[in-house]
Amino acid sequence: MRFCVSLCLARRAGPVCDLSLLLAAGWMLVGAEPVWLQVDFSKPDGQWQMPALALGQGGLQGDPMIEPHIKEVRQLRPRSLRLFLSEYYRIYPDHDTYDWTKLDRELRAVRATGARPALALAMKPPVLYPTVDHFLVHPNNYEEWERLCEALARHCRESGFDVAVYEVGNEPDIGESGGTPHFFQSAADYNRFYTHTVTGLLRGDPEAQVGGPAVASADSFLVEGLIEHCARQGVPLHVLSWHLYSDSPAVHAGNIAKQRARLARFPQLQGVKLFISEWNMDLMRPNLAPGFQPCFVLETMRRYAEAGLDMAAYYHIRDCFVDPAEFDWMSPGGRRFMAHWWNVMPQYSALFDHHGRVRPAWYAFRLLGQLEGPRYEVRGERGGIRALAGDGDGYKHLIVWRYEDGGPEEVEVRLEVDGAGGRNSRVVQLDAAAPVNNLKVLHFGRSDDLAQVTLRLGPWDVRWVEIE
Repeated sequence: MRFCVSLCLARRAGPVCDLSLLLAAGWMLVGAEPVWLQVDFSKPDGQWQMPALALGQGGLQGDPMIEPHIKEVRQLRPRSLRLFLSEYYRIYPDHDTYDWTKLDRELRAVRATGARPALALAMKPPVLYPTVDHFLVHPNNYEEWERLCEALARHCRESGFDVAVYEVGNEPDIGESGGTPHFFQSAADYNRFYTHTVTGLLRGDPEAQVGGPAVASADSFLVEGLIEHCARQGVPLHVLSWHLYSDSPAVHAGNIAKQRARLARFPQLQGVKLFISEWNMDLMRPNLAPGFQPCFVLETMRRYAEAGLDMAAYYHIRDCFVDPAEFDWMSPGGRRFMAHWWNVMPQYSALFDHHGRVRPAWYAFRLLGQLEGPRYEVRGERGGIRALAGDGDGYKHLIVWRYEDGGPEEVEVRLEVDGAGGRNSRVVQLDAAAPVNNLKVLHFGRSDDLAQVTLRLGPWDVRWVEIE
């Protein structure tokens, strides 16, 4: 009713109405009334399924990237952790010669976090690719390439690394611009490479999960090409993967339905899993509002869970300076690009920056990682106010955020919590702008008193309610 009144007043102002002013006025009036969120912790609404809670790293250096942050990553409870198997690991230094030293160290670190590794095969051993050119996508000896893939899968199986999936390539639709050495200009070439690669992998580990094409664009011609090839030729495809960097959680989730529709054309592929193997906000035009990224993580992960996505690897864990000498498998232009992008350009995507300092997005994943038991319906969401409720480690958790740019300076949120009376509770703010102590306790008291606590959320604000 109040919004209708403001609409009428706006119409009286003249024949032309500024829609942005109208909406702002409406929001101010609506926002003056509290948003009441209701949750009953005595009535579970299913189980939280967060298989999409995964992370990615690389391909930046052969030195350990995961090892310095094992304990911090373990706190996030990722299901899987994706690595580029790039040439800097030097797993195939000569014909029929294998060196697993560097790769094994990284994979042991992944397992120490509690996650399973997902390996994106992005290597180009010089003995099989003597000429550096990302348009040269086929090895000079496919029989030897298959033996290499077979040895890799067998070694990972025998070493107990429990690889979640082997992706064939990484961003093969853009090559060196994606930090990897293969640039496929035709689906036929990729399909040939894919077939030989998975043939070798499955000889080394018949239980391995294989997939691709790990493209930079969900609509790359390689996607439909691979789907049709595998369906018609009977080539194994367990996982379909792609990447997206966008500020829109709706676009991220929308690609899931799009890929399912493509697979649905072939009943024999109905069991194929979906893997967004790199995702984050827009890297070229980043939203630098302090709270945006953690709020974006919560909103996007919720949409992934609602869409039933199988895996999604947030890219990435830590920023690293690169040594161009390690990228001798790239062209001079590719090496310059890598050095400039990672060593010069401002970076905002990782959970830890170049100097190992934690970014607020880490805390968003920490909150999500606690949801490992029953979930509970949260009623009363309105506008940009969103929430998740669940169990974890014997505690009840309610995560509330405001995914909105603009609107009123603050939206008042009140809580009606049932089914958890007589227990201690705390209300915590994720203060993304704080230089230290990003988690701030705003209230501690009995859970019965939560209805008296007012949450005041500005744009991109996050609150966490924990009940002991």
